[in-house]
Amino acid sequence: MGYYLKNTIRYWKTTINIILHLSKWSEFEITVDDLLDCINSNWSPLIIDIRTVQEFADGHIPSARSISLTELASNLENLQSFKEKEIVTICPGGGLSLVAFDILVKAGFKDVKSLRGDMNLWRKKGYPTTTAEDINYLLENIKPGTLKSKAKKFEGKQPPNEKYKGEVHQTLDARNLSCPKPILKSKKALKALEIGQVLEILTTDPGSKTDIPAWAHVSGQELISAEESGPKDYRFLIRRLK
Repeated sequence: MGYYLKNTIRYWKTTINIILHLSKWSEFEITVDDLLDCINSNWSPLIIDIRTVQEFADGHIPSARSISLTELASNLENLQSFKEKEIVTICPGGGLSLVAFDILVKAGFKDVKSLRGDMNLWRKKGYPTTTAEDINYLLENIKPGTLKSKAKKFEGKQPPNEKYKGEVHQTLDARNLSCPKPILKSKKALKALEIGQVLEILTTDPGSKTDIPAWAHVSGQELISAEESGPKDYRFLIRRLK
């Protein structure tokens, strides 16, 4: 009985910590200025760049390691030595960093942060970047000639072309919200639905074009459709599968 109670308490502590992490996202971010200071000092966290291989090759933070979001879960075993150390996740605009953060925290990593503003802000500030030609240790499992083919790998499950004619059980209006808020609100809204129900998500953030499909794929949900009816007018239908 004591063993069962101990494990139950441990489970709920972990669950509560994850919930707190997600609801107080800003507390688990690091600014681009602070990260630059860390890199320039004698100490630097493990920087995981979860963008595509091609995006990484086009320019990345010099000390970053390339692990795309779709391959992060399968690389957790290789990251075990960093379980007690600080990790910073990076994506184009911030939304997918939340997904990576969730994966790492659930796997037991103790000190995970997301780069606030991510690569977009890092570039705007003129902070240093490098390209694939400048390095070789970051692409350990990728041969130089395969960069383009690797970049074509899944960036979000492509939905069928047929128009969805089923029921929409809830609509989330995330228009005029910037990254990572569309992802945060989508996760919360989908969790409130029953298995098999469909969530409609409306956004105006260009980053959601890749963020929402990638999040649906990584979290094991079904992306029914992804539509763009204007320069900044996006609509997604996602069915909760688990």
